[in-house]
Amino acid sequence: FKVLVWLVFDILINCLIGLTPFVDNFTHLGGMVYGFLCGLSAIERLPLDFFGKAHSTCSKIRNYSVRFFGLILSVVLIMVSTALLVESDGGSSPCSNCRYVSCVPFPFWEARDNKWWYCDDCDRVKGDVTKNDATGYYDVLTLTCPNGTTETIDLSGQNISDSEWLRNQLPTFCRQNCESLFA
Repeated sequence: FKVLVWLVFDILINCLIGLTPFVDNFTHLGGMVYGFLCGLSAIERLPLDFFGKAHSTCSKIRNYSVRFFGLILSVVLIMVSTALLVESDGGSSPCSNCRYVSCVPFPFWEARDNKWWYCDDCDRVKGDVTKNDATGYYDVLTLTCPNGTTETIDLSGQNISDSEWLRNQLPTFCRQNCESLFA
């Protein structure tokens, strides 16, 4: 019983760690499912006479067939998952709300600008700036949002001349000005 409690505790801790950025809960959960399937197909079954029942040839055939088909199912699922991973672009997902299984913005009680980490795609945005030659400051930022839309942001009056600072602020501009923060 203690082993089962520690196993459930380990699963919960891994899922909580998976809610932080750069750790994928789908990997943890997929590994758990595949490990269960492989273990189910490879585990040595207790003989029925262990429980005081006689075992028959039919029960032996059933046990071996369950193990065989479990092993085949595990191999097929691993091959399908590998093919899906190879074919994906690594940036988009067919399930838009599945990102919250792998990442949750934290802390919950802080304002949108004070999070420790974000789970959006604003770290991948690109922008073009126009510099006013007379003042030496950037006037206009054209930001390409994660969903492909373009936002024009007026920077005049902010006296920004450092391109590196502006590049580091692109995710902030994205979170403030883009409608959709996800690709």
